[in-house]
Amino acid sequence: MQRTIISLEPDDRDWLARRAQVEHVPQTEVVRRALRLYRQNAETRGPQSFEKLARLTSGIRQGEDGLIVQQRLRDEWSER
Repeated sequence: MQRTIISLEPDDRDWLARRAQVEHVPQTEVVRRALRLYRQNAETRGPQSFEKLARLTSGIRQGEDGLIVQQRLRDEWSER
């Protein structure tokens, strides 16, 4: 097994310490488990192509012109 150094935000580091204590395992084991789950999830879903995302989202805003919606949103953002 190779050793790796990571930098964590203080609240993430605190959570990791608490989680390890609750599970009675070293912090490194919590990180390994989390990474394993993350990889399984990523490999199960696989990369989503632009075409797949376009098919999944096609027709979400039916009845509205996308360009008009986009301009309305930009107007809202510029007012802030």
